[in-house]
Amino acid sequence: MKVHKRVLIVFFILISQISYAEEVKRLYETEVIVNSERKQDRAIATKNGLSILLTRILVGKDILQNKIVKNVLANTQYYVSEYQYSLGGTGFSNSRIMRVLFDEKLLVDTFRTAKIGLWNEIRPRTLLWLVVESDNKQQFFDSTLMPELDLALTKASNKKKLPILFPIQDLNENRKLSISDVLSAYSDHLLERSARYDVVSTLAGKMVNKGECWEAEWTLYFNSKIKQWSSQCGLINEIALDGFQGVYNRLSKYYAVTPDAIEINSIVLKIGDNNSINKEKITNYLESLPMVKTVTWLNKELGYEKYRIFFQGSRMSFNNYLKKDYFLRAEEHSKQLENEMRYKLLIN
Repeated sequence: MKVHKRVLIVFFILISQISYAEEVKRLYETEVIVNSERKQDRAIATKNGLSILLTRILVGKDILQNKIVKNVLANTQYYVSEYQYSLGGTGFSNSRIMRVLFDEKLLVDTFRTAKIGLWNEIRPRTLLWLVVESDNKQQFFDSTLMPELDLALTKASNKKKLPILFPIQDLNENRKLSISDVLSAYSDHLLERSARYDVVSTLAGKMVNKGECWEAEWTLYFNSKIKQWSSQCGLINEIALDGFQGVYNRLSKYYAVTPDAIEINSIVLKIGDNNSINKEKITNYLESLPMVKTVTWLNKELGYEKYRIFFQGSRMSFNNYLKKDYFLRAEEHSKQLENEMRYKLLIN
């Protein structure tokens, strides 16, 4: 099939962003079990909560072993904005659920100085094709028939703050995609059916109920690459979380930005003019990018809307980030003005 390409103005970034990415809520908030309302128990619980938070915003292998991260955890109390206990207990002794909100600005400033990669709240959805095996019978995941597994997946998704999309799996889809297609080493058919959901990453999984525990095998399709891993015998919540952790490990390396404590740069971004462009929406989009500090509309010139953007990090990192999600194409830079660029969106 011949592929036709056309250049569209950046306004369509907004449509693309809505279709496969979303802003996760309460990124800097966690819920943890606290044994009692005593100060020492609360300190243990808030530290556990901060550990959960750091593993869903920071990027790096064994990130909790980082010297700076260890120092942050040792001083958890300084990063707590507020906490609140649930009205009801957990059913175990005096334990309760505690909601902890951490200071986003203080944490971001801390890790900016440490130059540790951070992943913000704008995150792409991952399509999850899940096959469940029990008593040697295989079937697609069905939330209405598998409430325990549905709860485990929901908890794992929330813990890692990864938006997940499940396939519709109506009669038409089930006729065109079988369980063997999901589990096969040949992914063409699976990815072909996944394309209708307009996502950038697809996770295929098989979870097996072994009676005394669960096991799983996972395959992530992302950025034209395949990553596979397995989850050994464990509790259902642990196995579900291991699947989501694998997704986080891969996507966070791609989307996170490594802050630079010193380098602040600016650029004039020229965006192709079109009557449908809404300057406020364009500004909101640009401000949502992790590296961006400020966005100011300048004027309209020769068919382009001009914006002055101040961003943190290198010019190369900024350009690369713009190209990552939305296939932005840098047309050219001004020979007179080194920090002036034109961008358009290349759509297949």
